[in-house]
Amino acid sequence: MSASNIPNNLPSVEKLMQRLVAAEKSQQRDIRISIQEGRELVQDLAILTVKMSKTVQEVHAMLSEIRANTQNIDVKFDGGGFGQG
Repeated sequence: MSASNIPNNLPSVEKLMQRLVAAEKSQQRDIRISIQEGRELVQDLAILTVKMSKTVQEVHAMLSEIRANTQNIDVKFDGGGFGQG
């Protein structure tokens, strides 16, 4: 799956979060997930990791460009017309 095809939502993560909220409200001590739910969760977490990695790379590239642009400052003096008479 390429980075451009990565979905914006991660259904298994959202489902797990909803289950955790419900478990907390009912004061459950634990929750169980099936192997299939675990596989889906792992896939969604892998997708999330790829998205985060791509974003971090983009941020590093932007910072490098900003540093390069701010470190190369040229100052020129033309005398401002002094001494011309």
